[in-house]
Amino acid sequence: MNLWPIRTPRTNEIMEILHVLYTEEEAGFLAEIFSAPYQDEKHAQEIADMTNMPLDEVVKILNSLADKGLVFRFPHWKKKETYYALLPLVPGLFEFYFSGLADEEKKEKLATLFEKAYKSGLAMEAGPSDYPWERVIPIEKTLQVSQEILPFERVSEFIRTAHKIAVIPCACRTKHPCKHPVDTCIVFDSSADFMVGRGIGTYLSIEAALVLLEDMEKAGLVHTTTNSQRRPQFICNCCTCSCLILRGLTEMHNPRAFAISNFVAQKDEDACTLCRTCIEVCPFDCYFYHYDHDDEPEKIGFNPERCVGCGLCSYHCPAGAITLRRVRNEVPEETARDAWLRVEKERVH
Repeated sequence: MNLWPIRTPRTNEIMEILHVLYTEEEAGFLAEIFSAPYQDEKHAQEIADMTNMPLDEVVKILNSLADKGLVFRFPHWKKKETYYALLPLVPGLFEFYFSGLADEEKKEKLATLFEKAYKSGLAMEAGPSDYPWERVIPIEKTLQVSQEILPFERVSEFIRTAHKIAVIPCACRTKHPCKHPVDTCIVFDSSADFMVGRGIGTYLSIEAALVLLEDMEKAGLVHTTTNSQRRPQFICNCCTCSCLILRGLTEMHNPRAFAISNFVAQKDEDACTLCRTCIEVCPFDCYFYHYDHDDEPEKIGFNPERCVGCGLCSYHCPAGAITLRRVRNEVPEETARDAWLRVEKERVH
C-alpha cells in the first residue's frame, strides 16, 4: 500500500487499522499476489495459478474482501473478465470501506483510529506534492458566459461523458457526521459498478446526476474531483467539517491539500445588500462583516487569499452581487493516470 503517491505512514494507528481490517492470512495472501495498489490487477484464474490454490477458494476470498471494500473488483472493459486490485489507503480503502455496510461497532473504532492517524501525519500525506491529486470545480452556473470555459472546468462535462454513474454515501461524513447530507458522492464507470455491485451505490441517469449536483450546491457543498482533464474516478461534494481533503487546508494548513479552481470571487459593492449570506455559506471564511466605524462605511469584507473559487457565494447571493472571474489558466494533466504520475514526480521530500 505504501507504493502509492499518497503513502501509508507506518504509525501505530495505521498498523492497528490494518490489523482490524485484515486477518494475517488475508494480508499475506494479498501481499503475495499484488505488488502495488491499482497497478497490477489480476483475474481469479491468474491468482489461482500463482498461489496453487483452487479457483473457487480464490474467488471466495477475493469476493469476500471486495464485498467489505478491502479489494477493488471491476469488470475489465476490454477483456470482459472480472479483475481484482489492491487498494491504497487513500483514495480507496478509506472511501470504499466507510461508504459500505460494515459492522457499526467496528466502524466507530476505525473512525477514531483514522481521525488520530489523520492528525498525526496522514493529512500531510494526502497533500504530499506540488501537483495536488484533487481539485475544486466551480459551480457551473456561476461562470460567466462571456468567459472561455474549458471542458475540465465544467462539472457537467464529467457527468455527460461517463459510461456509468452512481451515487454513494460520503465516507468522510459517515466517519465524522455533520449537518450536511450523506448520500452525496458520485462515482464513475468501474467504481460505479463496484459500489452498486456491493449493494451500496445506486446507478443514476445523466439527468438525475445533474439534479443531484444542484441539490449539493443548494446544500452548500464544494465540488471536488481528480486533478485531471478527463476520466475522473469521482466527483465528491465536500464540506470543511468532515472532508479529509478540505480539512487538509482549513485545519491542517497544508497548502498542497488540493488545487483551487482557476477562478476567484468578485463582489460588486454597489449591488451588495449586506445580507451576510456570503458569510454564512462560504466554507473557507473568505467573507467578514465590517461595522460602520472610524469613518469607514458598513460593508462585507472579502479576503481573496482564502478563496478557492468554488462559486458557492455567487450561487447563493440573492442580489447577484458576486461573480467568478478567471485569475489563472492552469491546465491539469490529461488523464487520472497522468495526474498520479505527476503527483509522484513533484512529491515534496
